[in-house]
Amino acid sequence: MHLKTYLATAAVAALSAGMALADAQITFRFNDSEREEMRAALDEFEAANPGITVELQTIAWKDSRDQFLREAAVGQGPDVVHIAFVWTQEMAEAGIVKSIEEMTQYGEFPNGFDDFIATDLTMYDGKAWGVPWSADTWAMVYRTDVLAEAGIDELPQTWDDLLADSRKIKEATGKTGFSFAAANQVWFPLNYYLWSNGQAIVSEDGAGGYQVGASAEELAAAMDYFKTYVDEGLAPRSILAIDVPHDPALLQGLLDGSQAMALMPTNTYRQLLSAYEEANPGADVPFASGVMMGGSEEPKTHLGGRTLVVNANTEHPEESWKLVQFLTDAGLFEKHYTNQFPAQKTLLGQIEYRPEELGFSEQLANNTRTWGAYADSGAGVGQLWNLTSRAVGTAMSGQASSLDAANELVGEVDRLLEN
Repeated sequence: MHLKTYLATAAVAALSAGMALADAQITFRFNDSEREEMRAALDEFEAANPGITVELQTIAWKDSRDQFLREAAVGQGPDVVHIAFVWTQEMAEAGIVKSIEEMTQYGEFPNGFDDFIATDLTMYDGKAWGVPWSADTWAMVYRTDVLAEAGIDELPQTWDDLLADSRKIKEATGKTGFSFAAANQVWFPLNYYLWSNGQAIVSEDGAGGYQVGASAEELAAAMDYFKTYVDEGLAPRSILAIDVPHDPALLQGLLDGSQAMALMPTNTYRQLLSAYEEANPGADVPFASGVMMGGSEEPKTHLGGRTLVVNANTEHPEESWKLVQFLTDAGLFEKHYTNQFPAQKTLLGQIEYRPEELGFSEQLANNTRTWGAYADSGAGVGQLWNLTSRAVGTAMSGQASSLDAANELVGEVDRLLEN
């Protein structure tokens, strides 16, 4: 090829590449409730990257995993996808996301990939396949004025303390002590109760495999603990139908002072604080947060969070990676995604927590664990979650005894683990 012809061909190729980069339209699928805030963030991204436009898709968490698996399996789906920490390995195994090793050719993170937390949950076949985006966990939330009204001057340290305080609050004030979402998301408090007592739904068996990490009797005792709140009228029976901690029926009791204690994730607590301040401008905030209760061992909650992955089918990998880098920048969490904590060690260390949030800070820093064996066993966290919540529901509603429900759960989990 003559030099003139080569240069002309190269110029056309470069122009085409530039046009492709400049005219790219990509899609970001987002599962949380902050749609307006995220759209504002994407507008900012588009302004900084002329020619790249981003369509924002939203979907409910309960549908997001299966929807992306179906789409990506046939070469479709959004370019950048918001998923849960514990879905990353499954999606890597299915071959529907790009590895971080491949994507960093388009740019590195300012503090390196090792600055992100929970990167072990992104690993499959020796590579990372997602970028941890936000970190969260659950902790306890208290109406300090209701505790004072009942003569309680110390936060409960154990599950037994929590039950005793709930009884005291009912007797002294007629109000609800501790209440919780007892339907689908009872999964979380049940696991926290088990973990704080050295038990688990799934644990390693010491021989390279996995097993149910609690006996049927231990599982039944955990179910009975939470059932006590309904049986004794310490919490309304209506909680049996409540799926999520941000249900207005739960939050209203905390807002109006008819309930003293609850457990919830970080973003729900920040929504609660905002709602109270909006309804009571200038008033002191009567809330405090604290670490989850312990049992025979130290309190533990899950290290949860959200991950960003790039669809293996994307036609715009470079533009998609630019978006991932923008979404993990400190500015996003400071200006737009303010209900979440960034999943980066450097940024977590820079957060200025409100006094009311210090329990969440302590929980996240020192009292969390990953799902570990739950995810590594291959049983699927989603399946374990659904089976456990259903078993607890049948026990709490009286459809079956706690021991019968626990025995059935053990059998179903054993089958998932192929024991």
